[in-house]
Amino acid sequence: MTDRHLGAPEGWGESFTVSDSDIELINNLLLEAGVPLTSQAMAEAVVRDRLQREARRRANLSASQKIYQPKTSFQVGDELAFPALGFARGRVSAVRPGNNPELGAFEVIQVQMDSTQREFAAGLPTHKLNAISLESLANPQSLSAEDVLRDHGGSISEALESRLGGLGEIVRIAGRWFPRALLADISPGHLNLAEAVLDVAGGGPLPTPALLEHVVLPNNIDPRLGAFSLEYALQEDDRFDEVGPAGQTLWFLRRLEPTEVVFPPRRLAYEPVEYDASGLIEPLRRLERQLEDEWGPAVEPAQDETEVSLTLSYPHWRVGALPLTTRLARLFPTAYEAPRIRFEFVDAENGSRVPGWVVRPQRYVFGLSEWYAAKGLIAGAYVRVRQGEKSGEVLIEAGSRRPVREWVRTAAVASGGRLTFSMQKQLIGVEYDELMVISAADVNAVDEVWLRSGEARTSLARLVAEVFREVAKLNPQSTVHAQTLYSAVNVARRLPPGPILAELAMRPYFVHVGDLYFRFDDSRWVDTK
Repeated sequence: MTDRHLGAPEGWGESFTVSDSDIELINNLLLEAGVPLTSQAMAEAVVRDRLQREARRRANLSASQKIYQPKTSFQVGDELAFPALGFARGRVSAVRPGNNPELGAFEVIQVQMDSTQREFAAGLPTHKLNAISLESLANPQSLSAEDVLRDHGGSISEALESRLGGLGEIVRIAGRWFPRALLADISPGHLNLAEAVLDVAGGGPLPTPALLEHVVLPNNIDPRLGAFSLEYALQEDDRFDEVGPAGQTLWFLRRLEPTEVVFPPRRLAYEPVEYDASGLIEPLRRLERQLEDEWGPAVEPAQDETEVSLTLSYPHWRVGALPLTTRLARLFPTAYEAPRIRFEFVDAENGSRVPGWVVRPQRYVFGLSEWYAAKGLIAGAYVRVRQGEKSGEVLIEAGSRRPVREWVRTAAVASGGRLTFSMQKQLIGVEYDELMVISAADVNAVDEVWLRSGEARTSLARLVAEVFREVAKLNPQSTVHAQTLYSAVNVARRLPPGPILAELAMRPYFVHVGDLYFRFDDSRWVDTK
């Protein structure tokens, strides 16, 4: 069956299409309600309306009408109903033999359907429409709205959102919709008051009701419509940013948001590079997944996973951020539309709170610079993240331990502005990954090298080779683990593991000596600018 308005499962799945009559229904529904409605509420109304219309069509079939199926033979004058055409009706005006040797003997009937004449096969024993149960077609209760919404509510809501978003007549804010023409009037003075209230609150975040206490609207406006109208006006004004997680509407002044939230830190910016991954051996591919870089392959979380342990990379440590990987994203608040979400980190050890920001498009979470410093974290340290007890909270924990002076890999700047690495003793009071750990003797000097490296546009091949040779000096065997190379390269340039590991796999001067350790063969070295 091809009709999308039928109650059959195939009409409600991914192939669901929003009709003009559905849009008319939604407009009438919003007018009658007088308040904004969610996508789910509109989807339920559309499903119930379609099922009711279908039930009426079936109930209106007269006793003289026959249900069309290709296997049945018909005569001139027969009145037919076509389930696959939304129970359209027609009268047989002519019957003639069919002519197709591959199908055998069958007939062709001409059917007058309003002002159109169409032809259909009859007496055809093999056809997919013959599988339609006439008994189920006669039963309008064969599929309930609850059944449809349970199995296909999500895809129906998405289809409605896509269609409504393209029309522009019905506007959306925080997952709710209302006709633009019926919004309450929000004046520039109202918005100036909202700005002043947020300014006093340090930029926010504040919920809409807190703003409405000062932005007074006429008493004859429904409070729900008034709140929606204000929210839409705020959304359309560049001064304001909606930063609440799904289910909450919170407002912040954009000019008072951290710079690193509005303008993503260059340290975390990845400019995609082309590379050939075909030569990666399976252990390298496995390592690429284990590293869980936000720009690398997605690693799906376990269904019941509520805690993630990760190793802090140098770029994220430097700017006070966490990577928004697929697994971590499950633990942080999300939103219907907002690209930035304000929430609170909660220190699992002492309960202290730190404002945090999820920056969805650029895949990072910001706000931990001071917390990293207070905990004595360095690049390569372990950090544990888990869901908070309340919405808008995320628990974070560092693996603290008794401080001990240890030899750790340390980035520094040599004469001539060249990035170099050495082993230096440092007092460390946190757990860390020995393969990833990197300290910095002078972070500002290292930043300058990073800036110059980006401006010079050093080739990927040369960059990886230079860093490899520097790190290899720290090992008596002159070998470097692939994971260590990934960590060290990211001091100089933000790169996911894929391009770096591909260099190890494809360049003849990198020789694999086992367990993902490599050495550099100078006899095969070819410099690339």
